[in-house]
Amino acid sequence: MASNERENARKEKKRKAQRRTKIILWAIILAIAVALVVMKIAELDFAAVKSRYIDKEGNVSVTASAAYPYSLDSSKNVRMVTENDKLCILTSVSVTVLNPTNGTQLYSFNHGYANPIMDTAGNYVCLFDQGAYRLRLDTLSGAVYETKTDLPILTAAVSRSGDVIYASRSSDNKSTVFVLDSKLKKRMELEVNEGYVVSAAIDPSGKRCAYAVINTENAVLKTTVFTVNVGSSEPVASFDFSGTELLDMHYCRSDMYLVCADGVYTVSSQKKLQQAIGTEEQGVNTVCYTYTPNDEMLYVYSGYSAANENCLVHINSSGKEKLSLDLVQKPKAVSAASNEITVLFPDSVAVYSLTRGEEKGTYACDDSVSSAVKLSSKVFVCRHQLIDIIE
Repeated sequence: MASNERENARKEKKRKAQRRTKIILWAIILAIAVALVVMKIAELDFAAVKSRYIDKEGNVSVTASAAYPYSLDSSKNVRMVTENDKLCILTSVSVTVLNPTNGTQLYSFNHGYANPIMDTAGNYVCLFDQGAYRLRLDTLSGAVYETKTDLPILTAAVSRSGDVIYASRSSDNKSTVFVLDSKLKKRMELEVNEGYVVSAAIDPSGKRCAYAVINTENAVLKTTVFTVNVGSSEPVASFDFSGTELLDMHYCRSDMYLVCADGVYTVSSQKKLQQAIGTEEQGVNTVCYTYTPNDEMLYVYSGYSAANENCLVHINSSGKEKLSLDLVQKPKAVSAASNEITVLFPDSVAVYSLTRGEEKGTYACDDSVSSAVKLSSKVFVCRHQLIDIIE
């Protein structure tokens, strides 16, 4: 009997010790949790939180701001563009289309490409793996097709009609240029022996296209641009550029912009070339550029003699200036949406009217912001692995 009482007492003592140990452990866990919460709260900007969730009348409001910052799946190869007032975002992992109003995903896919390059036009997104064999076409809301090429892809572009122009290496010549429609039907195949294709463009209707090749002449690199009517086996015209770098080609209706390191040219009717910005007497440096929703050009340049002075011009498809703005410092990027121009500087974002040029607002930021655009009443920025709103 006495031995049973001793055994029961020993067990009860053990249970009390176990309970005490559990209480101590839970107390430690709770203390750690509280410390983490306090540390997290200490990082918050309460003014920013208030502005995101409480409107001007003091009412709780869950709007677009509540969905941001939006976290991306990678900080590598991030590119944010706007199409049809949607945010289209490329990373090294995926392509995502966001509704900026509430931050919801309208469409997203993982691409698995090693060197993804994205081009957008209207409702279409073309993605290709440069130097590899995969190319795909999507809309802002779903997949259209993915195809595998026989030889490595050099470059590609998409039209508003869903036609895709791409160039690949060639087994018989230096390059081959293809045009595919939105049903993956081949509309053109053109062998190119003048050089390796480095850029391509197609007009919004899918009827006209152009490609640029690079080659050497007298130990000097030379770029030649060819214009072609889709379905034809012969170019309409060619234009030689020596001593400069061709940065981009872009159609505006039936006309085309050629952006070089030292100026802008326009091509009308596939055959008439004229210089819009920059001359031999007054050279310029290209700083950055973009295109408006109706495919007209916004171009920022600095002069050789005054590199700190930068000018932004709105150029129509015939090469005429519609607007000119002097900028106080060198911008990192420029974008356009709706009827507004967004200029990203190292320490701020400035918004201007596209039609009149007056400044509509300035927003502070830091140098981590890589792109910015104003949609509706909010300025969206991309920094590292986040899409955010700046107030």
